Amino acid sequence: ELTVRVSTEHWLATALRLRDEFGFEQLIDLCGMDYSTYPHWSRPRFGIVVHLLSIQHNLRLRIKIASPEGPVPLVESVVTVWSVANWFEREAFDLFGIVFSGHPDLRRLLTDYGFVGHPFRKDFPVSGFVEMRYDPEQKRVIYQPVSIP
Repeated sequence: ELTVRVSTEHWLATALRLRDEFGFEQLIDLCGMDYSTYPHWSRPRFGIVVHLLSIQHNLRLRIKIASPEGPVPLVESVVTVWSVANWFEREAFDLFGIVFSGHPDLRRLLTDYGFVGHPFRKDFPVSGFVEMRYDPEQKRVIYQPVSIP
């Protein structure tokens, strides 16, 4: 499997070319990355990794896009190129805080709407937050402090 690095400013144009000219008709995965604990890492902290598939050519391609440094990690949305990116981008936003500009409905997907922070970031605290869960005895959603032994 080939890995290609693409800058954020060229990501949308590259995605269109990969689909239209090179036959990568399927986006099979898109995930967020937090590189803050990688040794000897000199690139920006956040990025995304995308896996594409060309059925016609029987090829897979991995693309790494580093988000520019700034107060908010920002990457162009490719929902207009591959509609399946919708849920993947929402997941990366929810768990890593990566904002996809141009996304039609960028809101949390897995965590509660009132959840504070992004749990897959390396600096996310493992304690001191509340957990939301359904209590079958009370027959309602309850909030309780998270405790990790």
